[in-house]
Amino acid sequence: MADTERALLKPIYELEVCPWTAANPRHDHQLIFPLSDEQLLLVWSEYYADRPTYVMRTEADLADKSGQFHDNFPCRLSGKISSDNGRTWSETFTVQENLWGYNVKHPNLIRLSSGDVVLTFTAWESEKQRNVYMKRSSDNCETWGEVVQISEPGWYCTNNDHILRTRSGRIILPSHGGPGFDFKPGNPLHSFIFYSDDECKTWQMSRNTMTAPGRGAHEPSIVELKNGRLLCFLRTTCKCIYKSISTDNGETWSEPVATILEAPDSPPLLKHLPGSGHLLCVWNNVPSDKGLPRIPLTAAISADEGETWQNFQDLDNRKDYDAAYAAILFRGEETLVTYYTRKSEGAHDASVLLKIYNTQQFLTK
Repeated sequence: MADTERALLKPIYELEVCPWTAANPRHDHQLIFPLSDEQLLLVWSEYYADRPTYVMRTEADLADKSGQFHDNFPCRLSGKISSDNGRTWSETFTVQENLWGYNVKHPNLIRLSSGDVVLTFTAWESEKQRNVYMKRSSDNCETWGEVVQISEPGWYCTNNDHILRTRSGRIILPSHGGPGFDFKPGNPLHSFIFYSDDECKTWQMSRNTMTAPGRGAHEPSIVELKNGRLLCFLRTTCKCIYKSISTDNGETWSEPVATILEAPDSPPLLKHLPGSGHLLCVWNNVPSDKGLPRIPLTAAISADEGETWQNFQDLDNRKDYDAAYAAILFRGEETLVTYYTRKSEGAHDASVLLKIYNTQQFLTK
């Protein structure tokens, strides 16, 4: 469907939940987690100014690339609380301070059968080391236990809002990179999973990895299908999303193949749409072998386990902006979608937008 013909899905509520400021000029890798029936927790990567020239910047300075906040700039995991289903939010507090050489980001939260909550994240320690860690809370994220390393030493990435539990009880954390991986041009990216069968006490890695032509395959997003197979969507430079299947609960993965969903080098997000049996995919629906453009941000649904897709509707299609790295929380009859946005002309600084929809809007046009 041509971009000019695709509908813009209008939210019932919208808020710039993490706005740009000179002190905190970049916000991304966010998620919303249900603390209770009354409260939601927003966790995101909050970059912070660590020198006088940064804190003196204005929004007019964003065109100057020399001052932009890039991926390796300092950031921590921060949080806010909402008691009205996302309409208003508290002041900011620290969820995980930056104890490493560069930064800490890529949060994932999951509630265990015991009621404990586990937070996983990626800590960027040096040019060659970026590792995956976790910590556990027994009092609903009020306090946290010790930080424990999940990964063998190496270079890893785990996207926000991607952890899941399969029907067997296995907890799966998608990732890319790996032990000994050297992140430099010419080294293709490989995706895999960490998995735990004992409520995050110990972790293992899948026995093989997934890759694709060009830059490789990374930032995997996974859902469990009705027959127990796992479907993985992958970011590539092949102008489309690639997919892989696991028939053994994530231990091994098929050779990735191209899907019909056009995409740039940016991540897809797969979710189950509650009450419908359908899959929901949110991604940048435009073919490119580069990281840009990252607009429009599109939603589509599949009624046949990802074989075909319909109800293509844009969540954001503003000109001269990027919109990517979505996270989704289904809450009652509503769907809360968050993603980062920024002016596409050069600037790496970003804000986080929250848009709330009636979940039925994804099923009708």
